[in-house]
Amino acid sequence: MYFRSLRFKLTLWYVLILGVLLISFSSFLYITLSRSLRRDVDDRLRSLAGLIASESSSPSSKFGFGDIDETLQASLGLRPAGKFIQVLDESGKIGQKSDNLSNIQLPVSFAALRNAVRGVPTYETFHPLGTPPLRVITYPVLEKLHIARIVQVASSLEDVEEALNTLLIILVVTVPLTLLVASLGGQFLANQVLKPVGHVTRTARLITSQNLNQSIQVPRGRDELTSLVETFNEMIFRLGKSFDQIKQFTSDASHELKTPLTVLKGEMEVALRKERSSQDYEQVLRSNLEEINRMSRIVEDLLFLSKTDTGEIRLLKEEINLTEIVRDVVAQLSLLAEMKGLRLIATNHHEEIHVLADGLCMRQLLVNLIYNGIKYTEPGGSIQVALENTPPATSVSPDEQGSSVKIIVSDSGIGISKEDQEKIFDRFYRADKARSRDQGGSGLGLSICKWIVQAHRGRISVDSDLGKGSVFTVTLPLH
Repeated sequence: MYFRSLRFKLTLWYVLILGVLLISFSSFLYITLSRSLRRDVDDRLRSLAGLIASESSSPSSKFGFGDIDETLQASLGLRPAGKFIQVLDESGKIGQKSDNLSNIQLPVSFAALRNAVRGVPTYETFHPLGTPPLRVITYPVLEKLHIARIVQVASSLEDVEEALNTLLIILVVTVPLTLLVASLGGQFLANQVLKPVGHVTRTARLITSQNLNQSIQVPRGRDELTSLVETFNEMIFRLGKSFDQIKQFTSDASHELKTPLTVLKGEMEVALRKERSSQDYEQVLRSNLEEINRMSRIVEDLLFLSKTDTGEIRLLKEEINLTEIVRDVVAQLSLLAEMKGLRLIATNHHEEIHVLADGLCMRQLLVNLIYNGIKYTEPGGSIQVALENTPPATSVSPDEQGSSVKIIVSDSGIGISKEDQEKIFDRFYRADKARSRDQGGSGLGLSICKWIVQAHRGRISVDSDLGKGSVFTVTLPLH
């Protein structure tokens, strides 16, 4: 389980990246130092070989076929320590050579002789058995464009090899130790960084649908983890709110459906207790039909709202004549208003107003608002529907700029208290439950209106006083 943890993965990646960097740096350091040391050896060999070649070409040169150490001491005043020197004539015969080559001679390869004929110096490394490697320069001496002699100078690479071996041992020991310490440090840092994650995990395991009001403590600082915890807390808050809404919705729906079922059951039981006349049975059936119609409206509204919650309803926005729709809906509901002794009036509808909206949803919005006014207005009152074209705003936020249209539905009904105005758009909420039920309300009409308006990027508000009526204002963008 540990090897699958984020802590292990972070530490592993940290060590792997550090290991690649250390190995790359060590390799670069080793190669660079090796080239630098060997180049330094080559420079010294070439310098000494050039000095010997220059001296041997001088008319006053004392170079011959004798001891080169004495010749160098006599002519140049130096005794090169640790250098192997030999001079060959144009035929390849060895002439002078240093004392340390008394019993041996420096090897001469065919490639070196071929380059010497062309006047090109050659560097070679030889590995004699039982001795450190030798670095040899074969340096031709030209006189009148012809090879006069060949100077070979060699130097042991023992010091170079020792330096490189020492560096290699240091790197081989240091890099693994560094990676070991880095892994321990990386694990410590991972533990420190992920410690709040463990706290978040433990707290999240304790959160259930019963305690969604609990939140996770936000760690100090403003880093990615803090943002994650804040987002998680916001999600918990939204879930809690959704659960509360679901509980309330379920409770209200059960209550709303239970009431007509209870009425149906009671009326049937009473009707079946004894034999009754056909008029009595007809009256019971009419009453049952009213309850069934009420249940059907509740179920239809619930189905509509559930589809809005799941995103199943898709608006078919197109340019529609809102003025014409208002006229049609007012004419449709005028008969219902007259039956209750009310006046339903459409005002200021001379100008044709077109909006980009779903025509069916606009009709349902107007029907719900006007029907709501008819239900809660006493006989002799009136309901007015008005359209207002609003020019673009210049002193508001960018999101609210642009032309809009207002649908205003006002009535002279019983009004809504200030406390209830903030809740009337909630599902199943009714300011006067008993009275609403007598008038056939389900408590879902204004919730549907709110969804339709918000789906069209609009706003809906209410202004009302008890006993003085209510004014519902819907603001919709024209485009």
